[in-house]
Amino acid sequence: MNHIIPPFPLNPRRALVCALLLSSPFAIAETAIPAKTDTVKQMPEMTVIDKSAPAAATNKEKYQLPATTESVTAKQIDSTINAMNAEDTIKYLPSITVRKRYIGDTNAPVAWRTSGTGLSARGLIYADGIQLASLLGNNNGNTGSPRWNMVSPNEIERVDVMYGPFSAMYSGNSIGGVVEMTTKMPEKFEAGVDIKTTWQTYSIYGKDKTYDSQEYAFNLGDKVKDFSWRMDISHLDSHSQPIVYVNPISAGRATAADTPVIGAVSNLNPFGVKAQVLGESALNHTVQDNFKWKVGYDITPTIKASYTLGLWLNDNKAGFNSFLRNARTGAVVDSGNVNIGGQRYAANFAETRAEQMHWSHGMNIKSNTGGIFDWDLSGSVVEYGNDMSRTSTQTPARAAGNGAGRLTSLEGTGWQTADAKGIWRPSALGQHEVSFGFHHDLNNLDNPVYTVANNWAYANTGVLDQNSQGKTQTEAYWAQDAWDFHKDWKLTLGGRLENWHAFDGYNATTIGAVRNATTGVLTNTGRLVEINQADRNDLHFSPKFKLGWKPMERVQIGASIAQAYRFPTVTELFQTTTTTTGAVTTITNGNPNLKPEDALSSELATEYFLDKGKLRLSLFQERVNNAIYSQPGFTPTGAIISSPQNVGQTQTYGIEFSGDASDVGIDGLDLSGNATWADSRITENSSSDLGAAALSNAANLAALRSGVLPANPYAGAPSVGARQPRVPEWRASATVAYRPTDKWTNSVSMRYSSKQFSQLNNTDTNGGTYQGNTAFFVVDLRTKYQLTKQFAVAAGIDNVNNAEYWIFHPFPMRTYFAELKFNY
Repeated sequence: MNHIIPPFPLNPRRALVCALLLSSPFAIAETAIPAKTDTVKQMPEMTVIDKSAPAAATNKEKYQLPATTESVTAKQIDSTINAMNAEDTIKYLPSITVRKRYIGDTNAPVAWRTSGTGLSARGLIYADGIQLASLLGNNNGNTGSPRWNMVSPNEIERVDVMYGPFSAMYSGNSIGGVVEMTTKMPEKFEAGVDIKTTWQTYSIYGKDKTYDSQEYAFNLGDKVKDFSWRMDISHLDSHSQPIVYVNPISAGRATAADTPVIGAVSNLNPFGVKAQVLGESALNHTVQDNFKWKVGYDITPTIKASYTLGLWLNDNKAGFNSFLRNARTGAVVDSGNVNIGGQRYAANFAETRAEQMHWSHGMNIKSNTGGIFDWDLSGSVVEYGNDMSRTSTQTPARAAGNGAGRLTSLEGTGWQTADAKGIWRPSALGQHEVSFGFHHDLNNLDNPVYTVANNWAYANTGVLDQNSQGKTQTEAYWAQDAWDFHKDWKLTLGGRLENWHAFDGYNATTIGAVRNATTGVLTNTGRLVEINQADRNDLHFSPKFKLGWKPMERVQIGASIAQAYRFPTVTELFQTTTTTTGAVTTITNGNPNLKPEDALSSELATEYFLDKGKLRLSLFQERVNNAIYSQPGFTPTGAIISSPQNVGQTQTYGIEFSGDASDVGIDGLDLSGNATWADSRITENSSSDLGAAALSNAANLAALRSGVLPANPYAGAPSVGARQPRVPEWRASATVAYRPTDKWTNSVSMRYSSKQFSQLNNTDTNGGTYQGNTAFFVVDLRTKYQLTKQFAVAAGIDNVNNAEYWIFHPFPMRTYFAELKFNY
């Protein structure tokens, strides 16, 4: 037997999983079907995957969903996008911003026309019906960010983005929009290998370094009679630029016990307060493996069944780089209080680690007769089989000895969905298409936090320090009638009734604990205080309306209005925990009394169809009552305190233009572009502003009396009239692609965003620093050449203009990209 040595190291757990998965029955499905003995065995016919059979109708097409939609196909992705992760595929679509900080980022939420990246629960994301959007949270952290990494770019057939909550099929979590990814299934035998590598040249604060990443993807599939299958395997090994900077303000005058240091970089924090950059942190080395199996069976020519099994593994280590050197000895200083110019600063550096193993299952059976009635049954499960984050609570020198630490677990957390949908096309009633359905979802949070006296890097449990548990559940009934009452007019009416529950809410925390300041070991574990939260129930109906008019052959006009309710997520209600990533501690406090968000959205869209393209102009508006924000606050040490709260009302008005055209002027020249202007404001929050002002003034006065500058002296400033956080005034993107020959494609793409804010009152005016936000303009290049029918090569540069920009975190600078692809 020949043994294959993988080009990357495998730990025992990962090696065992790989062996089991590669030996699965799907990998040998073709051999399980007996061959006829009286025929000569033929070699499979070669095929290029891009030429596979057309994909099935999307949900928008099948159910005539009344939403503005933009799409990108596998061919466009391959030709114009340097796609290392699935979320890269949508980054040039209108009004979309993906907060992807590095290759393999597990915290990459989407910003929409009217919602920022901190409001992840306002967008739905699916892959083949499996919900990748994490509705456990409404944040850009581990509980709120989509599970993009469970899909490889190589398996994507197309991506469709629907804007706004105008379809009754989707919950109020579609206030921003819906992303639907459709992945490939073979029509005949196919195999492929895709090898990608990148290297980023990064330089901030005078520190120059190169960070590299590699990705290896493999796919294999076939269709034999009525049975089809496909297996996708990908491996990613990625190194990120610093995601965090240790950037504290002064904690008062230094004492003789504080270590005098050199090497710090003086700057201002986001609120204009003098601070010191002490070093880099959250230097992520992430190793991810993604395994995906899909099987399909044509029960009859019009009834098809499918099953998808996915497994995602992640091992992450986040290191640091202190800028500080002992002023007397020159030794590296990475812990304790330090003396810089007579002022005390806390040098808090820490290594963190994470291990994750997430499973996904999706099942679907549906009919597609095109006759009087069709139906669709589907279900999905995403389970956190293992999810452990580890932080040392000692100095870095002691952490190397694997001593005391803190473990944060999400094992057992996850969600499940079930949907039953139908379409009725009653010919006796004229041009009606009535669609309807039932939806169920359950989101479960299980989030214990342990302290350990030793073995922080490998222990799986310890002394319980905190715990957050709870569930949310929704049952929904929806219906929609698309009525072509005139050859040029269509009326779409719909409604969604949602019954929401929050239950089993539980919080526990330790009080009175004492920790040894030198060793980090708990000398008194204190006592655990437990609270069982009250159950919650809510019932709301959301009406939907759209009137479409086609005044001439090339013009289509649509006016839409819809209401949507976005219910609080389980973490917004019940999660109370303290976590550390890199050197930054985040203290999260749940709020079990949150009200649901109540959105009223409208859009007037005009589309003009070209011979080879389309132009669209949309006017949009959104009013949200009781908008939920997890507003970050900051301590002098740089810790982030986050607590969700209802904001009285936000209002957004905007204009969005989008267009694309092929063979413009000359054959092979393709243009696409979009621009969005939005005026998004907080219009009611007076009662909260008064309370925040009182708390802020008291805190600032206490800080000043102790000789410490407040981290944000303007925290009590009013929020009414301020811009909605993370929604910039201007966004734009464009791509120019040229095909000199059928084998060669070149493209130039750009992305632009004006400045945005993170604070409700917009007091974070200094953008060019950690936790700040800047405007950005980024240019990306790509060229691809098809060497033979099977082999293709590509190269590119993202951020070729080497822009330094910040969206709370520093984003990648100039990154080179190379790819070799083989399809059989």
